[in-house]
Amino acid sequence: MDSKLSRSAPRSGRGQGAVVGWLDERFPLVQSVDAELCRRVPNYASAFYRYLGGLALIILFIEFLTGFLLGVYYVPDGAGQPAPAFTSVDYIQHTVYLGWLVRGIHFWGASVLIVVALLHMTFVFWTGGYRAPRELNWMVGVVVFLLILAFSLTGSLLPWDLNAYFARGRELSILSGASVLPGGVSEFLKNLLQGGPIIGPATLLRFYIAHVFLLPAVIAGLMYVHFRLVRRQGPAEPS
Repeated sequence: MDSKLSRSAPRSGRGQGAVVGWLDERFPLVQSVDAELCRRVPNYASAFYRYLGGLALIILFIEFLTGFLLGVYYVPDGAGQPAPAFTSVDYIQHTVYLGWLVRGIHFWGASVLIVVALLHMTFVFWTGGYRAPRELNWMVGVVVFLLILAFSLTGSLLPWDLNAYFARGRELSILSGASVLPGGVSEFLKNLLQGGPIIGPATLLRFYIAHVFLLPAVIAGLMYVHFRLVRRQGPAEPS
């Protein structure tokens, strides 16, 4: 029996090596992984705050994963009483196996993501990461942070309860009364986001599309650009 196991183990290792070798011949897989994992960084880049950007990326990935799991049961329909959107969230919270845990991770993870991203931007600014030649990457990071806030805004309406309804109503009213925008523009933006003069099913559908499709696509592209620039330029030296 032992001899059979000893003979089968090398075959498994050779099989894995053959797969990796087959992929590496067509795509530099091993070389790409080694370039990322074995890359030398300056000694000053070992400070704890240098890892906040990577931590934000991990939290964002967790948000994408838990959001996908929630989307399996969520129904973006705000019509009727009770609305299917509210009923689906209640079903996730109280009926789906571990649904309360997935929703809790997604909810609190959004708050943690904002805090970590804000700390990351604070330390980047403190170390002078906004100066040339990194000013473009700084601007990309600021846009990414604004998109994270937009994630929070659009996602908070999806439960479609009274708290979400009236809170988003107050925020959109603030937008319509913004004095920094020319006359009529703020009201146009409010109606565009709401899908009409009042918050209704069209508002929920637009926020859902932005939260699930539009914002993830945009932030994924910007995060790719952000990390490519970090790899090219390296971490900023302490000022």
